[in-house]
Amino acid sequence: MGVICPPGPAAVIDRMGLWWRVVLYNLILHTAVLVMLPWILVQFLSMPKRRVGIRERLGASPEAERKTLWIHAVSVGEVRAVSPMVDLLSAKLNGKENIFLSTVTVTGQGTAQRECGHVSRIFYFPLDLYVPVQRSLDRARPTIFVTTETEIWPNFLYACFARGIPVLMVNGRISDRSFSRYKLFRWFFRPFLRNVSSFLMQSEEDGKRIIDLGAPPDRVRVTGNMKYDMVPKPVDLPDRVRNWAAEFFVLVAGSTHEGEEEILLDALCDDRLADMRLALVPRHPERFESVARFLEDRAMAFNRYSESSAVFEDSARIVLVDAMGVLDAFYSLADAAFVGGSLVPVGGHNLLEPAMQGVPVLTGPYLSNFRDIAKTLVDAGGCEIVSDAVQMTDLVSTLAGNEDRRSRMGENARNVFTRYAGAAARNADIILNLFGSAR
Repeated sequence: MGVICPPGPAAVIDRMGLWWRVVLYNLILHTAVLVMLPWILVQFLSMPKRRVGIRERLGASPEAERKTLWIHAVSVGEVRAVSPMVDLLSAKLNGKENIFLSTVTVTGQGTAQRECGHVSRIFYFPLDLYVPVQRSLDRARPTIFVTTETEIWPNFLYACFARGIPVLMVNGRISDRSFSRYKLFRWFFRPFLRNVSSFLMQSEEDGKRIIDLGAPPDRVRVTGNMKYDMVPKPVDLPDRVRNWAAEFFVLVAGSTHEGEEEILLDALCDDRLADMRLALVPRHPERFESVARFLEDRAMAFNRYSESSAVFEDSARIVLVDAMGVLDAFYSLADAAFVGGSLVPVGGHNLLEPAMQGVPVLTGPYLSNFRDIAKTLVDAGGCEIVSDAVQMTDLVSTLAGNEDRRSRMGENARNVFTRYAGAAARNADIILNLFGSAR
């Protein structure tokens, strides 16, 4: 879609066009903060998780003593996507330069520690307020800044442009919902996009969309989706979990949202699936207890994964996976996998996580966040879409009784990685070229 010609951001920056937008943004932002200050203080004082990483969020980023590549990934999905690229960058830099990795969420931090623990520092991204941003950049002094997907923080980006720090977007993606919202404010975002050095997008459609929003066409390149470069991270499950799964048909329901557990339990209670076992993995940790209460209200016997080392009833057909970082390990035990956020209008979650384990993939119809991946897997014969409890039960029952079909679907799902891998290496090479030439 065009060659990358990184500009010298300080030389081309439209200071007036950006300046008044930043002023407007800060007026709105600070007004909102003042109005919500009582609520913010209550949240901060009453909820410990709101205080996690507060020093770094206020600008106490790690201090850099040498040339630094700063990579930003918001949460779990983005961290997992950049992990293969980070591995390549770490190997090529070989500890001679810094690699900093920031996230926004607590779960993103945990994932980064597990999957990217070899980088120089992992920390929380600063709040997009003037003082935290300036303080953070004063300390980290990045040579270049790399952000994943479509993260636009006006204060932070403006500060990078003003300091002459090249900004790259990698694994760029613009969902249908995000595109319609961005278009409404295209007048605001266009100058920010015009000063980004390079856009490395997942697909041709994503490339067209970012250009439509204001990115210079000669800085946009389609390099593919780095999620096809993911590899399973080994996690040892307790023997009792493996024994619970042995000799049964196991359905793993990953990243589920409210409303989806009920559909899955309806399938579990069908007479055709009397021998099925179900691992429920809610998307958000704060739902662990509510899902447990839901199972109790349904009088469903279940085990908690967090108690698997002490109490684990082999006769219970359900495991509630109330822990983070073990979903890949459960997918490796699965005979089939359902990926949540898709039977309710959330937009879906990463279908490639079970696919890379060679597991047949089931998903609902709400797939706006993973439109291209879903089409690729469905076309390859590795994924099927269900719309309700009836279709879910029928398909799971068919798979449970047909090992050959499960095997074919799983192999088809795994094969897409061979065809579409390579984006991490392409992106790493582009970043290294710019990193090497930057001051």
